[in-house]
Amino acid sequence: MAARSRTAAGGERSATMVDRARELAALRAGLRDAESGTARVVVIEGAAGVGKTALLQATREEALAAGFRALWARTPHLSTAAPYELLRRLLGPEVMRIGGPQALSGAAAFAAPLFVPGTATVAGVDYGCHWLLATLADAGPVLLAVDDAHWADSESLRILADAAEDLRNAPFGIVVTARPASDPAVGAMLDRLATLEGARVLRPAPLTGSGVAAVLRTAFGVAPDALFTQACAQASGGNVFYLRELVRPLVAAGRPPTAPTAAELAATGPDALIRTVRWRLGELGPTATAVAQAAAVLGDDTPLRHIGALASVDDAFAQAAALRAASILARAEPAAFPHPLVRAAVEQTIDEGQLGRLHARAARVLQQASASSAQVAKHLLRAPPAASAGVIDLLVAEARRDLESGSPETARQLLIRALAEPPAPPERPALLLAMAGAERATGAPARAREHLTEVAETGSRELSMCALAELFELVYEVDDEDAVAGLRARAIAAEPYGNTPAEIRLRSTLLMHVATGRAEDAPARLTDVDLERLPTGSGEQRRLLLYAAVHRRGTGRCPPAEFLAHLRRVVQDLPDQRPLTYWEVMAALESAGFLASVEAMPDADRVLARLRPEVARLRHIAPDLQAEWSHRTVLNRLRCGRFEEAQVMLGEAERFAQRYGLTIYVGLAYSARGCIQFERGDYAEAARHLRRSAGEAFFVTALEALLSGRPAQALACLALPDSPASAVTEREIEFEVHLVASHAYEQLGDRDRARHEAERELTVRRRHGPPFRLALALRRRASFAPARESVELLAEAVSVAAGTPRLPVLARVRASYGAALRRAGRLREARAELAAALDDAVRLDMPRLAERLIAEIRTAGGRPRRTRVTGVAALTDSQAAVARLAADGRTNREIAESLYVSIKTVETHLAAVYRKLAVPGREHLGAALGAER
Repeated sequence: MAARSRTAAGGERSATMVDRARELAALRAGLRDAESGTARVVVIEGAAGVGKTALLQATREEALAAGFRALWARTPHLSTAAPYELLRRLLGPEVMRIGGPQALSGAAAFAAPLFVPGTATVAGVDYGCHWLLATLADAGPVLLAVDDAHWADSESLRILADAAEDLRNAPFGIVVTARPASDPAVGAMLDRLATLEGARVLRPAPLTGSGVAAVLRTAFGVAPDALFTQACAQASGGNVFYLRELVRPLVAAGRPPTAPTAAELAATGPDALIRTVRWRLGELGPTATAVAQAAAVLGDDTPLRHIGALASVDDAFAQAAALRAASILARAEPAAFPHPLVRAAVEQTIDEGQLGRLHARAARVLQQASASSAQVAKHLLRAPPAASAGVIDLLVAEARRDLESGSPETARQLLIRALAEPPAPPERPALLLAMAGAERATGAPARAREHLTEVAETGSRELSMCALAELFELVYEVDDEDAVAGLRARAIAAEPYGNTPAEIRLRSTLLMHVATGRAEDAPARLTDVDLERLPTGSGEQRRLLLYAAVHRRGTGRCPPAEFLAHLRRVVQDLPDQRPLTYWEVMAALESAGFLASVEAMPDADRVLARLRPEVARLRHIAPDLQAEWSHRTVLNRLRCGRFEEAQVMLGEAERFAQRYGLTIYVGLAYSARGCIQFERGDYAEAARHLRRSAGEAFFVTALEALLSGRPAQALACLALPDSPASAVTEREIEFEVHLVASHAYEQLGDRDRARHEAERELTVRRRHGPPFRLALALRRRASFAPARESVELLAEAVSVAAGTPRLPVLARVRASYGAALRRAGRLREARAELAAALDDAVRLDMPRLAERLIAEIRTAGGRPRRTRVTGVAALTDSQAAVARLAADGRTNREIAESLYVSIKTVETHLAAVYRKLAVPGREHLGAALGAER
């Protein structure tokens, strides 16, 4: 009964709409899908006045009748310079309803500053809004209705698109109306919304002849003459708003809708409205015209005192009242137009030069009235340049605030305008440096590179150092090794040995290049760093400590225990009373990578967990941090044999890197996939992925060549030491170059040289470790030894690897040890070791190794037992964590928020949990988990 009454209510409202049955049916279908738990997005596109707002309103009313929480916002003209303005309007009333900003909790609390008047937004607002939307959807069906989205800020639209993707299995709907956007960033976000999976784009057609007749019948109260209907259809072009405005004067004058009256319809479409507005303003006089034009420039919801100041009119209220009586204003205080087309028509009564001057004056009026700099900046964007230092200072200050709050696209627009003012030559480099930061964050690395290069060549020493340091990061992200070499030479020539943040930053980058063998003949002054006395008060200093330690290790003056102590010092005592800076996060991320490589995996995982909220907060300002965090986390997962988790993360990480133009991280995703396939034993598939990968090109390329059957090419990529007596390099420490070389020489039939490379690898690992690499080196060396020596070497390998978290390594070593025991005739011991290795191989999903172990067990006289691939023991750590939270009654949204993952990731993990535990849904998880505890 309730459902039928809701339909009736919606049908009664929509009955007044003409020629829109198809659109209404599509919108109702979207609401039904959203109500049943499938997120839907509908974009209603069309010219102004075609009836988009009426469709949106009808949808909103039907959603309310169906029990949705329907949030509505209309984007006012000139709102594009206010980051998150749409979300503030859309979500603000709901935030107040639930208790105000202080009531927001969890990740949604990041959004609180957005809803506190006068409070500056900070980085992480976008992340908080995303989770606020997830919280609302978790409480019941939600509809977000946005009118005039072409005037919205791109940040808000991006968050709506992200939410629509992440909440695709939630009762969540978005309906927006839009015309073509003048801002490319806004247009791109609207395109993204329209192309999401399951999204619909509706383009209402002009009214048919019968539709025009129906509108005229309502307006005049009688059926119109056929000739009059035809004339109206031609004059209005079937546009609903134009049609109503066209006949409004005739209705007011009492003229009938007959053939003789049709002769009075001389104007057409938009021109008719502009002429009508000009006529009405002419009737009201120049003072009312000035007030109307000032209101059009300042936009809807502007206080009359500001309009009066801009129009230089003392009795603005009286003039506004007259404008309202003439249907030019819908409301006098604060002023508002009845339709965007009326505002646009009034604006078109202002000549182009005068319009720009009015915007410049509007900026001054608002500034004198102590309006926010964001409001002032809206008008400066449309004001003509005037070489004003004050204007530049305001635009730059607002742009910096936007950058810090996670609104790089808005910052970029403001900085473009500031550069057009233009700044004095000495001020230009600082502006360009800020512009480059905004461009990197908005996925425009090529433009950022141009601007950073100019700053490096024309800026002060400090600015030039900053630009060089950022250029290093940028060319790494886009994977341009040739550019890196040129930058390296320039950076060394700049002698960055001072204590400024820029010099420390640049020096740490150069030390990284020296340590990894990319920079030869480095000056002693560059590498002469007193690690023990180096402070860690800033992120730049922590990073310098990291790479100074890496360099010292490469020179043989930093044994493993000391190196590990330095790594831990880089990440210890990270401030928790304030947000971390970019360089604090970056130094900690890079240190986590080295911690993992030296077998301090628990330390690395703790660092990554500590950084997760910081990376989420900064992901839109500094997308490279999110990409780096995802890369490090994926590597740790796959190194430990948690391939399912790694693959779940890889898809999202790759999409994120592609969105922001981070080429290197797209390549690293392929590299990670290649490593997973390598561990599983599918060497052809591993080579295919590695061929498309990036990163440490020499090693990845060598491994790909080896797996593809090109051993000579693999050796050429490795650049092996010239002499057996050569000093150990950082490359030999950080990568298993001799292990790969040994296999390459064996493929070439040179077994003596293969054994020599295995011995060199073992020598390096006995001195530098870490344990898992020593175990692999022992395993490889054992393959060249007689039976008894082979067993001894592999027994040592198993002992060394016993505590490693890298379970795939342990499985391989135990498999080799079991096979060696079998060859030595120690069959009982062999069967036990091989069975344990088989359990590991099956649990880790390493099918090639499992097949080999089954054959070995049979050769040793055993029968391979059935291995366990289901049950609690088969769950990965992430799956187990999700399962426990779900069993405790937590929703997918709550689980995702607490673990700092996406809702889609939670859904993927739960699907795997249900399969492994053989349960139909979350209500059975408690029993399944408890039964095996």
